[in-house]
Amino acid sequence: MDVQTFSRRRWVCLCATLLICVCAGFGYAWSVLQNPIITRFGWADSGVALAYTITVVCSTMAPLIFGSIIRRLSTRLCVLVGAILFGGGLFAAGFMQQLWQLYLFYGIISGLGVGFIYPSMMAYVVRLFPDRSGMASGLGTAAYGSGAILWAPAAAALMGGIGLDSAFRVLGLLFTVVILIGSFFLADPPEGFQQTMAPAAQKSGGSASDLNRGQMVRTGQFYCMVAVFTCGLVAGVIIISQASPILQYSLDYAPARAAVFVSVFAACNMAGRFLWGSLSDKLGLRNTASAVFVFCILSMVLLAAAKQEVLILVCMGLAASCYGGMASILTPLTAQMFGPRYITENYGVMYVVFGLASLIGPSLATSFRTLGGGSYTGAYLTAAALAVVGLVLSRFLRPKTSKGV
Repeated sequence: MDVQTFSRRRWVCLCATLLICVCAGFGYAWSVLQNPIITRFGWADSGVALAYTITVVCSTMAPLIFGSIIRRLSTRLCVLVGAILFGGGLFAAGFMQQLWQLYLFYGIISGLGVGFIYPSMMAYVVRLFPDRSGMASGLGTAAYGSGAILWAPAAAALMGGIGLDSAFRVLGLLFTVVILIGSFFLADPPEGFQQTMAPAAQKSGGSASDLNRGQMVRTGQFYCMVAVFTCGLVAGVIIISQASPILQYSLDYAPARAAVFVSVFAACNMAGRFLWGSLSDKLGLRNTASAVFVFCILSMVLLAAAKQEVLILVCMGLAASCYGGMASILTPLTAQMFGPRYITENYGVMYVVFGLASLIGPSLATSFRTLGGGSYTGAYLTAAALAVVGLVLSRFLRPKTSKGV
């Protein structure tokens, strides 16, 4: 397939990618699964909640552990493997009887499946649209982030209609089939496509030398970038993971009312992925990252001081959108920093920042709430301080070009 033909075909590939990402984003609907699992089996809250932590860790670590395998697989084959693991894990969860089986099926197997699918898809959309990488990455991350909006009510309806066990089986089969069908519409770009479609700045030598995974992790820029995005994501993680208890403690919301705003903040997260990603094509990736950091700091500082209900809700929504913005620019910035040739394996390594932020954010929130008698002020100020560190470090991000610039 020649470059011109593929430049038209890539829109079909993008649509298939978005469909796959929507399915892989089912993990964001975990909050509607937790209580039914507790009710069904009588397991402790903390024990059941651990399943979500396991699946997040497995999804972020899969590209690191299986990086050498993923590197040798085509995009389509990588998605096929991920679909079997992801859907199969959910299907098997429909037969669980013990807590360790929830950890194995939902946490480990399904989590590994997401780790094969999502990082590969995010690297793929940047390869599809080197000329509009921010837009493509924003759409991909927005599709993935839509999981809480789409699948939470769908899963709740299924569990109410056919029960928890059957809901897991139906969803597992559904995701496997849909992702497998979507994978058949994926096609790798032809030789020379990246160079032909790349922006003028890259063609003139402003892009990074192509570094593979092993070379990338030996650079100081890699660790600087990990620190930048980990610091930038913590604030959003606090809001996204703790939105319901924050609203209940801070504004005395009933759980049902708080749940409505969980969906609202999920929508803010999704919108931020597309809006910030699209803006990065016009403003540049580093300038967009700086803007996201500024709004992130502002939202956390205002939350620490705010007493008015509307201001608190607006700031929480803003922080959620900044999380989406960070997610949308991570892929194209990785390609800009370390070159597009090995973006699949390199983004797989960089994806660990989500796991690091997910370990830090909820811990900060719960620790400061306990110490502060129900107040999250300390967590907000700490997140703001981390965002300041991330903003400063982001100004030192420079791709190493083939000319050594």
